[in-house]
Amino acid sequence: MNTVIAERLTLLGLALPAPIQPLGSYRSVSVSGQEIYVSGLGPFEGGKPLTGTVGEDIPLEKAQYAAKLTMLMILACLEEACGLENIERCIRLTVYVRACAGFTDHPKVANGASDLLSGLFGQDALPARSAIGVATLPMNIPVEIDSVFRLKR
Repeated sequence: MNTVIAERLTLLGLALPAPIQPLGSYRSVSVSGQEIYVSGLGPFEGGKPLTGTVGEDIPLEKAQYAAKLTMLMILACLEEACGLENIERCIRLTVYVRACAGFTDHPKVANGASDLLSGLFGQDALPARSAIGVATLPMNIPVEIDSVFRLKR
């Protein structure tokens, strides 16, 4: 693992989880040239998916935590596929938030993932991002994130 990233994770009191294996006919990580595409992944804690609906049974702070857990899973899959030492930065995030009808703080939920990236790669390396509300997600998870990263040259 990238020594700098490993040190920053340790300073933040975080560790990468075991990477999840695909739940269907797809790859978790696909590399094309310098771009790395990561399939939509969700939050796992203790090997089990975090579940619920944001704004209903999951408050904003826990939803941000779910986004952070999801980013840790993305990083674990990247480490397994190509090594974090080979990652330059994240260039794009799409954050899907399973929320109740009246919930409107989707961007604040997505900050849980973006803030972790900022802490690891620096503020200047923040990605472009969309945060979208949805009615359902696989396994009843509250957050799903797909992403695009760039390999170092």
